[in-house]
Amino acid sequence: MAFQATADWPQRDAAHILVRPQEMHAVEQAMFAAGMPVAALMEKAALALSRRVLALLQDGAAGVGTDDAVVVLVGPGHNGGDGLVLARELHLAGRRVAVWSPFTNYKPLTASHLGYLGKLGVEFLEVPPAPGSSSLWIDAVFGLGQTRPLPEPVGMLARTAAAARQTVWAVDVPSGLDDGRGRRLGKCFRCARTFCLGLYKRGLLQPEALAAVGRLERLDCGLPGWSLAAAAPPGQKQPCGISRADLRQAPRPLPPLTGDKYGRGRLLLMAGSQRYPGAAVLAAAGADASGAGVVATWMPPAASARVHGRHPHFLDASAGQAAPCGEGPLHWEQLPNPLHFDAVVLGPGIDRLPFNGTAWQPLQSFPGLLVLDADGLNRLAEHPDGGPVAWLVGRSGPTWITPHEREFARLFPHLSAGDTLDRAGEAAACCGVTVLLKGPRTVVASPDGRSWQLLEAAAETARAGLGDLLTGYAGGCGAVAAAAGCLDCRDLAIAALGHGAAGCALVEEGWHGPSALAVRERLGRYPR
Repeated sequence: MAFQATADWPQRDAAHILVRPQEMHAVEQAMFAAGMPVAALMEKAALALSRRVLALLQDGAAGVGTDDAVVVLVGPGHNGGDGLVLARELHLAGRRVAVWSPFTNYKPLTASHLGYLGKLGVEFLEVPPAPGSSSLWIDAVFGLGQTRPLPEPVGMLARTAAAARQTVWAVDVPSGLDDGRGRRLGKCFRCARTFCLGLYKRGLLQPEALAAVGRLERLDCGLPGWSLAAAAPPGQKQPCGISRADLRQAPRPLPPLTGDKYGRGRLLLMAGSQRYPGAAVLAAAGADASGAGVVATWMPPAASARVHGRHPHFLDASAGQAAPCGEGPLHWEQLPNPLHFDAVVLGPGIDRLPFNGTAWQPLQSFPGLLVLDADGLNRLAEHPDGGPVAWLVGRSGPTWITPHEREFARLFPHLSAGDTLDRAGEAAACCGVTVLLKGPRTVVASPDGRSWQLLEAAAETARAGLGDLLTGYAGGCGAVAAAAGCLDCRDLAIAALGHGAAGCALVEEGWHGPSALAVRERLGRYPR
């Protein structure tokens, strides 16, 4: 089986890398040291912002009429300067603009723009704007690297704006949000859109930040490629944000013209129980969407009957066995030789049973890909001898784990500090496994230091069963790649991205909370 592409995916460019505030400052300082004037960089970024805002206003994206005011809230620093350039360009384009700024001291560059706006005749508000009107507010008060609560009256305005559901768009970072940790610093503007200037700030993708950020959009500021090296110390890999556009370039195995089903990936799916047969059905649907050549199941009768009724081409490895997975401890001695498979998926809906070290030993020595999810992880969390970390470190082959936050906490109670990228990365490094940490913006971290985070997701797809579907799909994609001899940690990130993209597409088409099976139908259309 051939491989479509060997280049790293995605490219570590300005459209993908995720940075902390100090890393963004380092990129800017590298440009200033090379001769880029500070004023020129502000103008470049603010003009990109102005073009985008004008285009959205023309399309009616803010629900603001041509006679309604755009109110720009301006702070004393360079974020305020960006807002003033935006106000200038809106005014010159014929839009009605007003500026509100409660500060008296400004950085010199911001003060210059403020004075020029006065000469142009732009309106300056002496009192805070009244929320609840049809106007659009642009939040350019504080941007990158916030660490302190908002001063009054800005904090009070943020609170009243949120209560009145005032439409607010943020410049770079919503005021009142710590973009380093992704946490609110008290009162915070709740924005419908946030325009990220130059590079994505990783704090804006954290769960607590999402309600304040709204729809996140990066604006290209023409940062030269060599400047991006300043964001990461030598040897450190910068995390990457990935979106639907990246699926088109995602590397994937291509079957040979003379290939058969066994060369297209052999997957063993261990899922379901008497209590949770539906989890097996959904994991099987995901495995089928992956295109794996052969899928075999090890399930209790209730789950097996449902799965094989829908997927008659699957093999039933547990037929006639006394105690298949989910009705008792795992009896691997009854299974077909695991060496006959490229990947094994264990966990969706197998129910909570005590960890059985003897039964799990074949799993640890299995040289192929092992994907652990749900109750597979919950059982592993109860491992008494050295805990789950020791068991995972002892694995013979590649391992992917796909916990949500609660399962992650059971497995790694010592990894509670940092954002989702930090915690997933630490778990991957200490266990030598690839970690997919599910959440509003799912993270995938590999043991070699690479990491990826989804830039977009649809909240409407947060429904039971989507995780089971993802596990089966990821396991099948992993089996295909393993059979081709090109399995890589990024294959899990590509699977997560395809799964998320399918849900987003359905929501955009008008679905309200698409089911897991609806997502599966769309999932099969995406490249693997």
